[in-house]
Amino acid sequence: MKDVIVNYVIDRLREFSTWRGIAALAATGGVLVAPEQLDAVYKTFIAVLGLAAVFAPSRKEV
Repeated sequence: MKDVIVNYVIDRLREFSTWRGIAALAATGGVLVAPEQLDAVYKTFIAVLGLAAVFAPSRKEV
């Protein structure tokens, strides 16, 4: 059972949509920081999306 869960998590982490979701959740955390820090939070959000796009495998259409 443990192997099934680990494989599922690894498969999800290989998907770009998962990284977009993680980045979006991280960016919403920026609502809780001081207004002067929001610019840094948004830039980090864009950077995380960019990194996810670079490292996520392309999906092959069947």
